[in-house]
Amino acid sequence: MKKVFLTAFCFVGAAIAQQAPEVNKPDERKYEINKRANTAFTFGEKLSYKVYYGIINGGKAEFEVGQKSVTVNNRNSYYIRVYGKSTGMVDVMFKVKDQFETYLDQEALIPWKATKNVREGNYKAIDLVLFDHSRGIANSSIKGKTEIEEQTQDIVSAIYYARSTDMTNAKQGDVFPVNFYMDGKNYRLRFKFVGREVIKTDLGTFKTLKIKPQLLEGRVFKDSDALTLWVTDDENKVPVRAESEIFVGSIKMDLDGFSGLRNPLIAKIK
Repeated sequence: MKKVFLTAFCFVGAAIAQQAPEVNKPDERKYEINKRANTAFTFGEKLSYKVYYGIINGGKAEFEVGQKSVTVNNRNSYYIRVYGKSTGMVDVMFKVKDQFETYLDQEALIPWKATKNVREGNYKAIDLVLFDHSRGIANSSIKGKTEIEEQTQDIVSAIYYARSTDMTNAKQGDVFPVNFYMDGKNYRLRFKFVGREVIKTDLGTFKTLKIKPQLLEGRVFKDSDALTLWVTDDENKVPVRAESEIFVGSIKMDLDGFSGLRNPLIAKIK
C-alpha cells in the first residue's frame, strides 16, 4: 500500500529545514541544463481525483501547480504539490495521508528540490531531496548522496515531465523512457504507447491516449506491466483514469475535477 496514490499514476510539504545545494565549480559540471518544450500545463492548474479500491470509493488525490513562478537555484520554477488521503471505511482500516512537493525548472523540466511527508498505516517517512543536475547528484536527508542520470525526475516531476512528451505521431508499441530517482535509487521508467481509446467517466466522455508505464515489480504492483493510464488526446495530456492490480487487490483513480488548464480540453467530447 505504500505510495499507493502516486504509483497509481506511475509513481502520486514536509515541515523540514531546507538548505541550498553547494555552488558548482565550472570543472565539476557533468550534465548540461537543456531546454524542453512544454505545452501541456501551466501555473494555476488543479486536478482532482477519486480513488477506488475495488468498488469502494476510498480516497481522493489532488495535483496542483502554484499560481506563480518561484526562484530555486536562481532558476524560474514551478511549485507543484500532490496530496492524497484515504476516506470512509478505507480510512478507518488503513489511514493514508501523503503529501509530495516538487520545484520544477520552467525551461528544462527537471526538479531542483522535492519533499515528501508520507503516512500510510504504521509507515511514516519525511524526506527532502536536493538535485544538483550539473554534477549529477541527488542529496537526500535520509539516503544521502546518490549519483543520478541526465534529466532525472522525482516522484511528482516525472508525471509532469511525461505530460510534456509529444505523442502526436506515436505508433502502437512506441516507448518513451524517463530517468527516475526514488529513495536513494535510480530507475529507468518506460512509457509504452498502446493506442487511442474513447472512455466514459462520471465527469464525461474523453478521447484518450492509452499508455502502460513499465513499473517496479515487487514494490506495489504485481508485475511491471500492471498499470494502465488514459490521458487526454490533446495538448494538455491530463490523466483521466489509472487502473492497476496491486498486491492487496485493485485500484482505480478517476478525474473528477479540473481548472486552470493550459489549453482547451478538446478531448472531452460529452
